[in-house]
Amino acid sequence: MKLPPLTSLRAFEAAARHGSLSAAARELNVTHAAIAQQVKKLEEWFGTKLMQREGRGVAPTPRGAGLAAGLAEGFTAMQAAVDAMAEDDATRPLKITLTPSFAAQWMMPRLGAFRAAHPEIEIMLNPTSVTIDLAADDYDVAFRFGGGDWPGLDAERVMESGHAVFAATSLLAGRKVETPADVAALPWVQELGMDERRVWLKAHGVEEEPGARNILHLPGHLILDAIRRGEGVGNTGRTWFTDDIARGEVVALFDDGEATDIGYWIVTRPPPHREPLKAFLKWVRAEIRA
Repeated sequence: MKLPPLTSLRAFEAAARHGSLSAAARELNVTHAAIAQQVKKLEEWFGTKLMQREGRGVAPTPRGAGLAAGLAEGFTAMQAAVDAMAEDDATRPLKITLTPSFAAQWMMPRLGAFRAAHPEIEIMLNPTSVTIDLAADDYDVAFRFGGGDWPGLDAERVMESGHAVFAATSLLAGRKVETPADVAALPWVQELGMDERRVWLKAHGVEEEPGARNILHLPGHLILDAIRRGEGVGNTGRTWFTDDIARGEVVALFDDGEATDIGYWIVTRPPPHREPLKAFLKWVRAEIRA
């Protein structure tokens, strides 16, 4: 289907509705001459006269009147659709997916400040270790742990954090831990659905005999506190235990080293972004800098 230029259609509809080229020009923020030129282009496109002088203004010809009525109806429907879309975008919840650890240790202690500054933004927070498809599940932003390689998405690192095996000093009292094999004898805590203990031990050359293992499986947001209480050792991000280590309450048994490409990332679909997301990202960056 071939249509005339939208600029010409808009100019003609505005002139017909106002009965004035000057009034149409003011509405569309162009010159009187520009409106006249666009109307002329439309007449050339159709090969017929669409507008005529009437008193001190203009009026559509009989053929032009039918076109003007149809355009007015069409532009009204388009405006209604645009308004509905804008309202939906403004009121739809800001959907955030993030790791349970990041939610518990970083986001939740700070989120109240964002909500106080933006009470108009409804927030849907989903702490999960599952990697959610942002587009398919209509999420605005994710906070993910890794190296930043998520094809088709924009990733911005907000926090460096290598991994290590951590334990509370209370758990280690009287225990000798010098090799990865010694860690195998300790109780562990790990996230539900994950196999962190076996993966870590295997990566460090420890093959276990089949049998019962002293493991506590917990939701991700409970792991860090369980480690602090001495309920077991755990393999997690170094970021979360900085203060505990400084106080001498937690130690890193085996540190996998500082991996500069590993950390927590803001992950979004490429722009354009909704206004609520823009406000949220601006707040997050400010919090990170602080």
